[in-house]
Parts: sequence; structure tokens; C-alpha cells
Amino acid sequence: MQMKAIVYHRYGDFNSLEIGEIPKPIPNSNEVIVKVKAISLNPVDLKKMRGGFKPITNIKKFPITIGADFSGEITEIGTNVGAFKVGDKVFGMTFILFEGSAADEIKISQKRIALAPNNIDLIEAASIPQVANTSLLSLRDHGSLRRGHKLLINGASGGVGTMALQIANIFEAETTAVASFRNADRIKKDFNPHKVIDYTAEDFTQLDEKYDLIFDVNGNRSFNEVEKCLNTNGIYITTLVNIYNQIDFIKQFTQRKKSKVVLSGSTTTSNLNLFRMWIEDGKVKPIIDKIYEFGDYKEAYEYLDSGRAKGKIILKID
Repeated sequence: MQMKAIVYHRYGDFNSLEIGEIPKPIPNSNEVIVKVKAISLNPVDLKKMRGGFKPITNIKKFPITIGADFSGEITEIGTNVGAFKVGDKVFGMTFILFEGSAADEIKISQKRIALAPNNIDLIEAASIPQVANTSLLSLRDHGSLRRGHKLLINGASGGVGTMALQIANIFEAETTAVASFRNADRIKKDFNPHKVIDYTAEDFTQLDEKYDLIFDVNGNRSFNEVEKCLNTNGIYITTLVNIYNQIDFIKQFTQRKKSKVVLSGSTTTSNLNLFRMWIEDGKVKPIIDKIYEFGDYKEAYEYLDSGRAKGKIILKID
């Protein structure tokens, strides 16, 4: 049997996307089938679609389904699935490099889903997994963020940035947010960072402040540029590798300051349950910019590609 999915048959930009027919999934013993309610869009979708992860993604034959985040309802479970049942409302994330979520149904391991938060709807829940997982990996796992640490987030107004601000508050960090003047008031009101720097008026690398951790969400500053802003054991973390942030590995071996690149390729039930708890406790909230209908997928990805999103972009599937 066939089902609808948003796919691409060649590497390219969002104009390569189309609605196609692909086989309905059949679960393995540790997998479930989820009828997808919604997905959220992420910059990594565009990078993958443009061939940014070749030759790794060449293992997967075309057509390739776009998307990673999802929410929906379980309609079938494998023989060894014990933690979930048919009818459970869940959220999660497919493995970015080889799987996709923009389909009527997906199959996924029970180890990469969790029950959706009970105080938000499924459309909102779809916005959480990728940005929360990226932020958690960057701040907690790679950045070792602790109470009182001085943190700077470059690119604080988008999906990852607004989530990182919330997680930083949970860890009681002293946070500086870098964004444009257009978003400064919103960031101050919604997330209460210790300081907001308008990058159109000031360059944070030219100021005297030093930080324990710099999270470069935008990926537009190099390690060489920011190292003078780091404390002795400071860490620079980015989610994007490009010509602006090539890492000077030799320099890292001669000093304590470090530079790391984080790719949130997949998540775990443990992390998802943590996000669910934070949401139900009111510590984290979904930050959604726009919601698109299924047929408007190209418009949605065009908006993502513009870089103007102030939060997450959601695409309804069901």
C-alpha cells in the first residue's frame, strides 16, 4: 500500500520538493507506526536536501522524505514494544541522515519517542524535539553548563536560540543573548536574559566581556574571532560548519579553550521525557512563528530558507 509524503528525487533547494507516493511502513519488533499530525522544519533539512551530508546520505536511495521532528498517534506496535500502546499520542525525531518525518505515517524505534506533553497540543509538540535536543547537547553535554556560568548565545531569536535561552534559565546561567534590534524587546520580555546585545549596533567580540560558553547558533563567527571572549577553560560551540567557523585544531591542542561542532542527528526517550517534564512544569514553552497546511510545504521551506523565522515553523500533515 502507498501513502503520501513530501519527498525529493535529487539534491537541490526547496523547489526540489514534491508530494509523492511511497510505501506504507511496516514496523520491526521494536518499532511503532505513528500517524503523523505535524512536523517542524529545521535548517538541517535544507542542508541535507542540498547534499550537505554527502557522501553519507548517498547510502539512501531517492526519493528521500524530508523532515525529522514529528508528533502524532501510535496506530501499530511491534511485538517487542512494551512502553507504548496503540492510541498513545507521542512526539519524537527520526534519524536525520537517513529517515524523514513528512509522511502520513512513519515507523520509528520505541527508544526515540515519548508521550507528548499533556498541556500542549500535538501541533505544538512537533516543534520541540530537534531544537530542544540540539540545545541540551550543546549546553549540558558538550558545554557542561552550570549555575552561574556566563553564557553567550549568538543567534538567540530563532528556533534553537529561543529554546537555548529557556534551557539556560533552567540551569541558572548568566546569559547574554545576541540578536537584532527587531527581536531584542521580545527576547527581554519572554526569556529575561541578563543582557541583550544588538548585533547591528555592537560586535560582541569587540567588548571586554568573557564567557564560559559561547553557543554560536548562527555559525557566522569563527573560533579565532571569539577565542579572546572565552575564559581560560571556555568552550565555543556551533551547530553549523562553514567557511566562517573553520576550527583551528592546532591552536586547541596548545590551550584549554575548545571549539566543538554539535549535530543533533537523533534523540532518546530519556531526553524527550525531560523535555516533556519541563513543558508540563512550565519551565519550557514552544515558540512557534508560523503554521502551514500540508499543501503549502514549499512556502514553508522558502520561509525557513529566508532566515527570518522568529521561532519554529510547523507543517501540518494530518
